Amino acid sequence: MNLNNINLAEGYLREAKIRLKYAEEALKVDKDYAYCVRSSQEVVELSVKAILRLYGLEVPKTHDPGRELVKNKEKFPEWLKNNIGEIEFISRWLSLERIPSFYGDEETGTPPNEIYDEEYCKKALESANYVYQIAEKALNETKERFHSYLK
Repeated sequence: MNLNNINLAEGYLREAKIRLKYAEEALKVDKDYAYCVRSSQEVVELSVKAILRLYGLEVPKTHDPGRELVKNKEKFPEWLKNNIGEIEFISRWLSLERIPSFYGDEETGTPPNEIYDEEYCKKALESANYVYQIAEKALNETKERFHSYLK
C-alpha cells in the first residue's frame, strides 16, 4: 500500500464517476444507447484497474482487466472476494461490447445506435455502477488503513 497507488486509484475513480454521469445522461436525455454502453464499459475498466492499484497489483493494458482479480483473489478481503466472480463477468461482457458500441457491426452494416436498446443500456449502466461502488468501497478502506498506519 503506497500513496502513489492510492492517488492513481482515486484518479481512475474520478474518471469513472464522470463516465457514469455521462452514461446516465446518454440513457435518460439523449437516448444514445451505444454511448451509454461504451461509457459503462469504461467505468468498469477504470474501476477494476483502481482495485488492482489499491492492492499493489500490476494493472494490465487491456480493456478486460477482470481476470486479474481472479488470478489474485487471495490478496483481497473476504467481502471483495465474494464479488470477484460477478465483477469478472461484467468486465468480460462489457469489454466485448467496446468495439460494436464504437463502430457498430461492420459485417451486417448495423450502426452502433441500432445495436442497443434501452433495456440493454440500463443493464450495462447498473452493472457499471455495481463495480464502481465496490471500487469506491475498496478505496475508502485502503485510505483508512493508510491513515491509521501513519498514526
